[in-house]
Amino acid sequence: MINMTTTYTEAHGASVVRFADIEILRYEIPGFASLPLERKLFIYHLSEAALAGRDITFDQNGRHGLRLRAFFEGIYLTYSGDRASEAFQALETYLFRLWFSSGIHHHYGSEKFEPAFSRAYLLEILAEVQREGQLLRYRGQELEELLQLIFDPQVAPRRTVQSGDEDLVQASSANFYAPGVTQAEAEGFYARAYEDLSEAERQAPPSLGLNSRLGKSVDGELYEEVYKQGGLYGEALTRIIASLKSAVAYAETDEQRRTILSLIDYYKTGDLDKYNDYCISWVEDTKPEVDFINGFTEVYTDPLGTKGMWESLVHVRDHEASQRTEKICSEAKWFEDHAPVDPRFKKKEPRGVSATVVSVAMLAGDSYPATPIGINLPNADWIRATHGSKSVTIDNIHRAYHIASQHSGMDEAFVPDPSVRALLEKYGEVTEHLHTDLHECLGHGSGKLLPGVSADALGAYHSTLEEARADLFALYYMADEHLVELGLLPDREAYKACYYRYLLNGLVTQLVRIRPGHVLEEAHMRNRALIARYVLEKGSALGALELKGLELIIHDYEALRPILAELLAEVQRIKSEGDQGAGRALVERYAIEIDPKLHEEVLARYEQLHIAPYKGFVNPRLELVYDEAGGITDVRADYTEGYAEQMLRYSREYATLPLDPVTAEELRHPMPSEQALLEAKELRTQLRRVMDGQVASSMRDKGLHYGINFGLTLDYILRLAEKQPKRTELATYLLSRDVRELKLIGQLIYPAEAVTYEVATELARSSFANPELRDYLAKHLFDRTPSAPYWALDWIFTDADQRWEDVLPVAFTVLARWFSRGFMLETKAWATKLLRESLAFLSSDEVPYPTPLQRSVLLMLKRWGRTDAEMRTHLLASTELSAWEEGDNPVQQEFAADLRFELEEYLTTQ
Repeated sequence: MINMTTTYTEAHGASVVRFADIEILRYEIPGFASLPLERKLFIYHLSEAALAGRDITFDQNGRHGLRLRAFFEGIYLTYSGDRASEAFQALETYLFRLWFSSGIHHHYGSEKFEPAFSRAYLLEILAEVQREGQLLRYRGQELEELLQLIFDPQVAPRRTVQSGDEDLVQASSANFYAPGVTQAEAEGFYARAYEDLSEAERQAPPSLGLNSRLGKSVDGELYEEVYKQGGLYGEALTRIIASLKSAVAYAETDEQRRTILSLIDYYKTGDLDKYNDYCISWVEDTKPEVDFINGFTEVYTDPLGTKGMWESLVHVRDHEASQRTEKICSEAKWFEDHAPVDPRFKKKEPRGVSATVVSVAMLAGDSYPATPIGINLPNADWIRATHGSKSVTIDNIHRAYHIASQHSGMDEAFVPDPSVRALLEKYGEVTEHLHTDLHECLGHGSGKLLPGVSADALGAYHSTLEEARADLFALYYMADEHLVELGLLPDREAYKACYYRYLLNGLVTQLVRIRPGHVLEEAHMRNRALIARYVLEKGSALGALELKGLELIIHDYEALRPILAELLAEVQRIKSEGDQGAGRALVERYAIEIDPKLHEEVLARYEQLHIAPYKGFVNPRLELVYDEAGGITDVRADYTEGYAEQMLRYSREYATLPLDPVTAEELRHPMPSEQALLEAKELRTQLRRVMDGQVASSMRDKGLHYGINFGLTLDYILRLAEKQPKRTELATYLLSRDVRELKLIGQLIYPAEAVTYEVATELARSSFANPELRDYLAKHLFDRTPSAPYWALDWIFTDADQRWEDVLPVAFTVLARWFSRGFMLETKAWATKLLRESLAFLSSDEVPYPTPLQRSVLLMLKRWGRTDAEMRTHLLASTELSAWEEGDNPVQQEFAADLRFELEEYLTTQ
C-alpha cells in the first residue's frame, strides 16, 4: 500500500495566469516524490499515453481546430513586431482561449469567441510573418475559410446545440457528423443499428456510435469513420498504444495488466464489443493504487449525446480520504432501497459500487485544462447494473479550487445574511466533498432501465437529465440523518449549507458564466438550473423559500427535501421508461432560458469582484532522470511550467495528427459512389486488355513496387486519363487503390481547384516510398496547382521537429519544376532560408550514397540557379560548397562538381 502524504506547498492552487473569463491554477501531486520508482514510471507512461491524444480533442471540437491552433501558434511564435500593442494582446488572449477550449468555442457556453482584433490587423501581421518565410500554407481560399471562421458570426456560431426546434446536428459545429448529415438521418442510422442487434446483443449492447464520426458519401449513404489504429485518428492512437505498452510492464496487478491490454486491443480494432470487455475489466479491477481513464468517454459535446469525446486522467489513491467514499459504497443497497422512486426502477442488488478519493497526476483531452472534480464510469447502464461502477473524487483538484476561492468576495456579494455566510463557512467544504461523493458514487450508479429501453432513448436531453438525476440523489440524501449516523456529516445542520449553496448557484451565481443575451447550454449548468428553479417554483408556493432580487432566503429547509424527492422520482421515471417527451418538457421549461433583468443584475454585481468565473489547470511536467550510464533513476515532477510554455510544448511534443484528419482519412479510405465504382471497374477492364507483364516485371526489378502493375506506358496512361471525367471523387478513389495505372490516372484527373494543403500533404506523404509516384505527382498534379510552390516552401521551412520528413523529396521536386517555369521567390528571406536548408540537407553524410531527398535538392538547386543570378553567386561562393570540394566525402564531392558544372560551365555555354 502506498501512503500518500496529503500536504501541499504554496504552489498548490496558485494562480498562473488570468485571461478573458478564465484563471489558470497550478496543482500538485501530494506524495509523488516518495513513491517507489516503479509507480512513478507507471504514472509517467500512462501520462504520456494521456498527452498523446491531445490533437484528437481539438479535431473533435471542430473541423478546423488543428489548423486554427497551428495558425495562431505560428503567428505567436514568429511575429517580431509590436507585441505590446492592444491588438496583439487581444490576439494572444484569443490563442489562450483557443488552447483552453481546444477550439474556438467556449468550453462551457459553447458559443464562438469574438476576436477583439480586426481582420485587417490579422492579415497585416500574417503578411509580416510570411515575408520571413513562415506560415506560407495559409493563402487563397484556405486562408479565407479560416478568416470566415474567426470573424463571421454566422459561420459555426455554436459548437453544440442541444435544444430548440432547429436541426441539432446541422446547427452544431462539433466534428462528429459530415456536412449534410441531418439530425433525422443520424438518429435513424443508430436506431436501425440498434434494431439490427439480436436479443442477446441487446442484453449487453455496444455503445453505438461512441467512437466514430458519421460520414456521408456522394450517393447520400451514411457510414462510420471509426476511431482506431489505421482509421480516423490512427496516428494519435498508435502513439497512445505505444505508451500503454510501455506502461504494461509497471502495472500493479495481473488484472490491471489485462485491462491495459484490452484497451490496446480496442484501440487497434475500434470494436465496441472489445470496448465493453475493457470497461468490464477496468471496473472490476478495484485494487490498484494508480489508476487511469483513457478513451472516448463523455458524450456532452455531441448534440445527440452519442459520440464520445477523447479524454484521459491518471490518478493515485488517497487511502485516508478514501475511507469516506468506501463507507458510502458499503451502504449502496441501503441508499438504493430507501430512494424515493418507483420500486420498478430500483436495482435489487447494486453491484460492484466502488469509490475512491484520489489525487490526479495528469489531465488530458476533454478533461484539460478545465477538469471535473468527480467522475463515475463506465457510462453504459448495463455494465453498471451487472458489473458495477467506479467513482473517483479528485481531492487535489477540489482542494486547489477551494484555496483559489478563498477571499474571492463571492459570498459577501451574493449572500447578504451573515448567519447564512457563517453556515457556509462552517459546513461548506465538508458538504461540497460529500455532495460530489454521493453524486458520483451512488447517484450515477443508482436505478435501472426497464427491459427494452435503449440507453440512448432520451437523445439530446440525456446528459442534462442524467446529471440532474445524480445531483438529486445526492441532495435528497444530504439531509438524511443516516449520513450523520455514518459519521459523514457532523450534525443535522450541515446539509443546510449544501442546499443553500446549490440552490443559490442554480438560480443566481452560475449566471456569472453566461454572456448577456445567451441561454444555458452546458449540461451541468442546465441540470443545476432545472433543479433549483423547480424547487423555487414548488417551494415558494409553500412559503419554504423565496428569491428577493438576488438574495435567496430559505425559510424552511426541511420542506425542500420532499420537493427534491418528487423531482428525483420523476427524473428516474423518465430515464427508466425512456420518456423523451417528458424529459424534453422538463428541460425546456426549467433549464434553458434566463431572465434578462436578473442576469443583468448578477453580472453587474459580479463585475465589481474582478474574479474569473472559470478556472483550469496546468499539469505538472513529469521528467525522467538518468544516471551517467543512461539508466532511469527517478521521475521528477516539475511545477514551474507556465501556461503558454506548456501549451506550446504540447503542440511540439505531442502533435500526432494531420491538420485535417478527416481529409487525410477520406483520401486513404474513400467511400465511393456507385458511379465512381463503375467508372473504376471500366478503367481496370481497359487496362487488362492492354497489359504488358514484361514491362511490369522490369519495373519491379527496378524497385517500383505496386500491388498491381499492368506495365502500361505513360503515353497510353495519358491518353486514357484524357477520356476520364475530372471529378474529385473518382480521382480520390483511384489514388487509394494500390494499382500503378489507377494512381497515375488519379493524379492526372484530380481537379487542381480541389487540391488543398492537406490533400497535397497527404498525397506527398503517401508517395514517399515510390520515386515514380513522387515525380509524377509533382508533374501531373502540382504543376497545375498555383499554390503548390508555396506549400512546398512551407514543408521545407517548417521546423525540423514539426515537419513531415517524407514530403520533402516531393517539395524540392515541385520547386525544381516551378523554377524551370519562371517561379520567383518573393523575398530575400525566402531565398536565404531555402538555400540554407538545401545546403544542410546535402551536407548530411549519414549514408554513403545520395538519398532520394538529396537528389531532389540537387535538382532544385540547379533549376533555381539557372534562373536566379544572385542565388547562383551565393551558392558558388558558399563555404559548404568549398568544404565538400576539399573534404573526403565522395558523395559531397560529386554534389559540388555537379553544381559547379551546371552553374558555371553549363551556363557559360548557353
